[in-house]
Amino acid sequence: MPLQGTHNNFADDEIERLAQAQSRIVLTRDRELLKRRTRLRGCYVRALQPDEQFREIADRLDLAPHVRAFRLCLMCNAPLHPIALAEVGDRVPDGVRERHTRFVTCDVCRRVFWEGSYWWRMRTRIDALAEASRT
Repeated sequence: MPLQGTHNNFADDEIERLAQAQSRIVLTRDRELLKRRTRLRGCYVRALQPDEQFREIADRLDLAPHVRAFRLCLMCNAPLHPIALAEVGDRVPDGVRERHTRFVTCDVCRRVFWEGSYWWRMRTRIDALAEASRT
């Protein structure tokens, strides 16, 4: 089950509770969090830049073969589902409805996403990072 919400400022106790309850691996640069009394499964992230962080964690946990980009909402981390053009309505700009036919939506925050220029840039970046981690 994905964490839902648009913030990432959870208290350490909450991170610990969620990780235990949902069998999660905690990725952090907070060494003290990983030293907590419970058996918290986690990884200390050494890299500072996002691309390097991805490579480090993908290599350490052998994640590259399992990358499934664009499956969760960018805003609330809930699963995305296909939505028909007819159901999109006024949730996207007019020009987008005219240029695109494939959309996905989040049932929690109701945002709609499509394969626009941002999607293509991110797809290219994610594919390159995943490929580099596989080699």
